[in-house]
Amino acid sequence: HHWHINNKKAYDTFFSLSKHIKTDENWFFENLFKQRSEVQSNYFSKWDEVKQKYESRRKTYLSEIPFTDFLAFQTICSGIPKNYQLHLANSSTVRYAQLFDLDPSLKVYCNRGTSGIDGSTSTAIGSSIHSVNPTLLITGDLSFFYDSNGLWNSYKRNDLRIVVINNGGGGIFRILPGMENSQNFETYFETVQDLELQKLCALFNINHLEAVDKKTLNTALSTFYLPSNSPVLLEVKTPRLLNDKILLTYFDFIS
Repeated sequence: HHWHINNKKAYDTFFSLSKHIKTDENWFFENLFKQRSEVQSNYFSKWDEVKQKYESRRKTYLSEIPFTDFLAFQTICSGIPKNYQLHLANSSTVRYAQLFDLDPSLKVYCNRGTSGIDGSTSTAIGSSIHSVNPTLLITGDLSFFYDSNGLWNSYKRNDLRIVVINNGGGGIFRILPGMENSQNFETYFETVQDLELQKLCALFNINHLEAVDKKTLNTALSTFYLPSNSPVLLEVKTPRLLNDKILLTYFDFIS
């Protein structure tokens, strides 16, 4: 059943509307809740078992794969300090992050919904200024370079942390089906780049750390969140031509 509940027009967006209930939403749910009755069901136990199997398979998969975006995100997401404000950039970033558990104390934000990399860095820095807690931005190389002017201000807090997953281009276009085999794919879709993040960090007075495998990533993360006299950026370099294969194989593996 698909019900639309409010006093105004009911838009049948998914062409499956079965009833338009013309009343106040709060009144409807308050009265619906009063009429509830408990039933015996194995719904939770059934899907919890599915979840447990999925998590077990994911753990096995992580132990078998080489260092790629997938493994980097798992390592990063599992080590974010409590109560941080977390900003996730478009587009691979938020897709990867939703595959892993995040601490419930984190406040998570993402410019998602309009499909684009516009302003992810600017949004994170602007938000960090008004946050009581420190801010972490996880972003990709193209998103970061695209909005690098967001670093050009005098308001960056010393507890700002940025992780740039640098896979040398727009890795999302290798994951999504379409033009990956076309002649112009690397130039106009993936936008392959070899820019030096360290120089950009020097320009904006940001400490630069680098990781190229799991060992160096763990080493960098051990000091990444410590107090500092300027913002810190961690550049995580991953293999451009392998990331998509590891991610797509993962979905086959857990199924």
